[in-house]
Amino acid sequence: MLKKSPRTNYRRKLAHVVVLADGAKLVTLRDAVNVLLDVLASANARSGVPDHATRLLLIAAKTGKRADIVAATDAIERVLRARRLL
Repeated sequence: MLKKSPRTNYRRKLAHVVVLADGAKLVTLRDAVNVLLDVLASANARSGVPDHATRLLLIAAKTGKRADIVAATDAIERVLRARRLL
């Protein structure tokens, strides 16, 4: 029997709302992914931190576990702080 794989759901809410320096709010994993893609597009985004945040966002979208969502939220905040976007 085939095992049903969990659906990836980027509409899941972050552990808490993240407010950027410009006032924009990140509420869902999708919001965080969109901002992270902008960060990755920048010339200076070649450290492993955005890659780690991306990995954690993917895991949170797949599992939906509270601990995974908290880890992804923390990771995205670290990336945004490093880029002075918070």
